[in-house]
Amino acid sequence: MAANMHALRHTYVTNLIEWGYSEKFVQDQVGHAYASTTAIYTSLGDDYKTRMVTRALARIYGGNDADNR
Repeated sequence: MAANMHALRHTYVTNLIEWGYSEKFVQDQVGHAYASTTAIYTSLGDDYKTRMVTRALARIYGGNDADNR
């Protein structure tokens, strides 16, 4: 993938989401009027998705979630 402004924008939004910034903050950062527009820019990594599912299951089933710091 060639590095261009569009690719950098996608990366910026994805990183902010993965680093735990609120969706509203990210939406404001990129100037979107609607959260649905911001959602288009996210392409979350498999490791992030796995961590989130693991945390959700730990909350549901009361497991030990070492990554939840």
